[in-house]
Amino acid sequence: MKSRASAKEPKSYRAKERIFAKELRRGIASLPIILALMILIVAVAVGITTLSFTENLISAGDNNSAQALQYAEGGARDALERIARNKTYGCTSATSSNCYSIDFATNGCALGTGCAQVVVSTSTGTTSAPKAITSTGQVGANIRIVGVQVIFDTSTYGQIATTTWTEITQ
Repeated sequence: MKSRASAKEPKSYRAKERIFAKELRRGIASLPIILALMILIVAVAVGITTLSFTENLISAGDNNSAQALQYAEGGARDALERIARNKTYGCTSATSSNCYSIDFATNGCALGTGCAQVVVSTSTGTTSAPKAITSTGQVGANIRIVGVQVIFDTSTYGQIATTTWTEITQ
């Protein structure tokens, strides 16, 4: 009987070896699939991160542009107040292209971080020669310009009768 048992052992050992080799081949075949899936997951993660970063930059640019428009409108409103107090107010400086500047941030005009630069024409404010206000708001690289045409009412002691606001695009 011993000879039979010893004869069966090598067969069962060989069978186990064949099964192990077959399973090993299956494991090796799944390795490239796992690597491909990992590369795909990393590529998707990098794509999502890049998209998120780009969207944040676009959003920041939109916010700065909207803030520059608000600064330009603020400068125009300030000029309207000056004109309401003094109908003959206008730019008389020949050395500067701006009547005055308003800093909305510390050193906003010098650094370009938050500023409105205002120009007021010396026109009379009649329908044929309206007084013009041009206000340029700047936040970083974003620049927005607002123009206001002012007409005085001659029948009510020169009160502001009409204002026309437009954004001037470059």
